[in-house]
Amino acid sequence: MLLSITCMVFDTMAQPMRDLYGFKSGHIEYELTGNTTGTKTIWWDNYGAQSFTETNSVTRIEMFGIANETKIHSISVIDNDSYWTADLITKTGEKGSLSALIGDMAFEYENFGEDELEEAADKLLEDFDGERLGTEMFLGCDCEVISVWGNKSWICKGVILKSEVETMGVKANETAIRFETNIGVPASVFELRQGIDYYDTDEHIRNMEQYRKEQGY
Repeated sequence: MLLSITCMVFDTMAQPMRDLYGFKSGHIEYELTGNTTGTKTIWWDNYGAQSFTETNSVTRIEMFGIANETKIHSISVIDNDSYWTADLITKTGEKGSLSALIGDMAFEYENFGEDELEEAADKLLEDFDGERLGTEMFLGCDCEVISVWGNKSWICKGVILKSEVETMGVKANETAIRFETNIGVPASVFELRQGIDYYDTDEHIRNMEQYRKEQGY
């Protein structure tokens, strides 16, 4: 539950925690509607320790009579402690280790028991003025419906199957149209995509640490 709420508030924020999802493996295909249209695909294995997300979308916003269009085609992968991202339009990306990138924050809840996790989830929900709206069936799963800042998510055992988000009149909805669980996921899904110019965040962190030592702080 804790990660379900966290993912709802910070859609792209990922943390390497145990049992991220209630299913060992799975595959979801989403339809994106609202101001953002397109598709989103997620694969995961080992309860979310390995995950692959590909988004191919166009966002159209008109303000003060001026129309703006933003295209995204990106991949984000977590493979245990390693991660990489790729912008398939610009052919650029990042790669590195999560532990180096976000430090101890990644493991803040690692040793929590179930009661402690539930208490932390309730506290997080309260901090973001959220509420539990009950349960609703969606794609054959009894989902818990969570509302945060008026935005809603339908969550099935840690997996967000549907979300409705509106910020300043801009709508971004995600609706799963295909949902498979406990399936075989090829290891190649998580392999680093070739042909991308990657920025190595681990190297950057090492260089910063070396600079601080040299400067005496």
